[in-house]
Amino acid sequence: MMKLGKISPLAFSRMKQRGISIDALHHLLAHGQVEKHFDGGQVVYLDSPTAGPAWAGRPQPRLYALLDAAGEVLTVEKRVRLGD
Repeated sequence: MMKLGKISPLAFSRMKQRGISIDALHHLLAHGQVEKHFDGGQVVYLDSPTAGPAWAGRPQPRLYALLDAAGEVLTVEKRVRLGD
């Protein structure tokens, strides 16, 4: 479980543009999967729950954040992934 640290001005701006709340970022950091990079940075991502009948034929959202080696959130993105 990661804790929310510093958020860069760019990340905060992107969150506002993309409608991503601080609560959503807290949830992402607490429950997301982490991929570590060679430079110490991390990508934390959270896929949507398994598609059920309500998601049939609809794209699935994916939330992710990019953090630097010090744990500062550099950017946050909400992507839509089309079905496999």
